Amino acid sequence: MIELHQFRPFWGLPNASPFCMKAETYLRYRKIPFRSVPSGPRRSPSGQIPFVVDGAQTVTDSQAIIEHFEARQPTHLDADLDEAQRAMAFFVRELVEERLYWQITYMRWGDPAGWRVFKPDLTPYLPRALRGPGLFAIRRTLLRRMRRRGLSPNDPATAYAQGTPVLDALSSLLGDKPFFLGETLHSLDMSLHAFLANILDQPHENPLQTHGRRLSNLVDYTQRMKALCYGE
Repeated sequence: MIELHQFRPFWGLPNASPFCMKAETYLRYRKIPFRSVPSGPRRSPSGQIPFVVDGAQTVTDSQAIIEHFEARQPTHLDADLDEAQRAMAFFVRELVEERLYWQITYMRWGDPAGWRVFKPDLTPYLPRALRGPGLFAIRRTLLRRMRRRGLSPNDPATAYAQGTPVLDALSSLLGDKPFFLGETLHSLDMSLHAFLANILDQPHENPLQTHGRRLSNLVDYTQRMKALCYGE
């Protein structure tokens, strides 16, 4: 049985890490049997999760996991895309995974209102050694990295203003299509669904979520993907 090492489900989301959720969404969509193993970065060969153990092979990085299993499929998810479409999908994924990752991180660790609800819910999931001073040290490191990106706890309005144009652009790209590149699902959707769901479907409201929920095609898209990949 393939093992998917990732964080535990959290806040009603399949995973609060969009990268873990991306990998799980792919495995579920492709109906590849797997066992979810609660894990953390210290157990990963690369120091990051998710990672999969597939027999004697360990694969880290969510995109590498998708490509690992796509190589075995009779038809690649992106087989129908031309070179220009593949290039656009690459740049969209890179931008979203960079910009929205830090927006999601800020929602929980940087925004003081978000931290007040995230911290007590997160703490029971952590190893005892990471509670208290350990958690403080993690947050301090993340805050330092967020500030370098202009995401300050003292100015949530400016911080979230970096994320709203990304959601607007995704809404325009999606338009009235069922999936981001047309009528059928592609590997790009695995990533975009995971990141959008972590913004739109988390239980605690914030300005970025409020803005995203006004974009009805993105809301419909996340529900469509959820039904398709997590319908059971």
